Amino acid sequence: MQKTAVLSQSAYDKIRQEAVQVEVYRKEVSLSEFKIVNRKYIELDGVTIEMTDHAMKRMLLWFRIPTTFAKRFEDGYGEDGLAQLVEMIKNQYMTKKDRKFTLAVNPKTRQIIDVLPPKYASISNSSFLDFAERYIDQYDLQVTHFGYDQDGSTQLNCLTGGVYNVDGLKKEVFSTGVIFRNDPADGLVVSPYMNRLICTNGITSTAFTEKHAIHTFSYHNVRKFNDHMADLASIGFRPFGVGEKIKDAMRTNASLNEVRSAFSLMSKSGKGADPAYLQRYIPKMRMNRAYADLGYHPSEFTKPQMMAANSGMSVWEVVNAMTNFASNDTRVSLTDMDRSNLMIGAGNMLMKKKWDYSNTVPVDPFARRGILSERESKISMGERD
Repeated sequence: MQKTAVLSQSAYDKIRQEAVQVEVYRKEVSLSEFKIVNRKYIELDGVTIEMTDHAMKRMLLWFRIPTTFAKRFEDGYGEDGLAQLVEMIKNQYMTKKDRKFTLAVNPKTRQIIDVLPPKYASISNSSFLDFAERYIDQYDLQVTHFGYDQDGSTQLNCLTGGVYNVDGLKKEVFSTGVIFRNDPADGLVVSPYMNRLICTNGITSTAFTEKHAIHTFSYHNVRKFNDHMADLASIGFRPFGVGEKIKDAMRTNASLNEVRSAFSLMSKSGKGADPAYLQRYIPKMRMNRAYADLGYHPSEFTKPQMMAANSGMSVWEVVNAMTNFASNDTRVSLTDMDRSNLMIGAGNMLMKKKWDYSNTVPVDPFARRGILSERESKISMGERD
């Protein structure tokens, strides 16, 4: 079994000093104060400001405009048409109430990165780290990853020193741990973290039921957080039900749709994530070629067809391909934050309520021929006596 590296104190202190300097600006605005220019820009106080794709999706969500509808509308009427639609709906809301939002702005890129509720409370990275370090000391945790990004998110991955294995699966042995994450939208989040010892693949998920979040350090919030950490410690920081999920993932095929999502997340991470290189983790080209050899081209499949198409990999294989890339790859320039986000993506795939192949039956007694003979078929359909 491989050994997971622990961050040195000097490396930790260096990253800490950088992370506390990253803060997101927040500005509360009312509907009447800004104008939608197009899908990427708004105008505020006479200044045109760029929005990230995520921020625009959040804006559409506030106006109850589904992103799929917005995309179709934009395809049909262009960016100007979509801007006019959103502006019209915004003005419609204004006739009822000039509601307010909090715009989260990255001071370096000068982009709006999120659209949050008014008076939205947030925790600075400095306060977050002071808070998290108390629990790291209290529970004798070892920091293995420390990442941050320019959008204000910071994450610590920690191990406890404890291990457990999935019942009935000898090689599925995990070290237990916990992550602390500070995010402008989600607040301070704590969640279980696991390291697969056979390959040191790290994994966590926002879907773990043991996840807990706070937005302020009020007496009530801190007390609940303390209780939650004590509860996590009492179960060895193990996420509930993950063993059965792993067993199910091993025997469930991953669809081409799930593979495409995993591959997309990997290719967008870091610098130099060449799709050809990523084939060593997920052989997407070979999958497409296998279908092409039979006269079918996945590039022409609809989403339901992608969901129904077998990738040739199990869900567990795809999850571990993602975590192996996140935890161990040295060729692609991945920051600790890139690695942490990939681990979350992999964990969320593992903890999905239902995979695309969850409801498929593994056998088909009628794959080669139907149950009716030609004569029986005609009689059944009334074509002959």
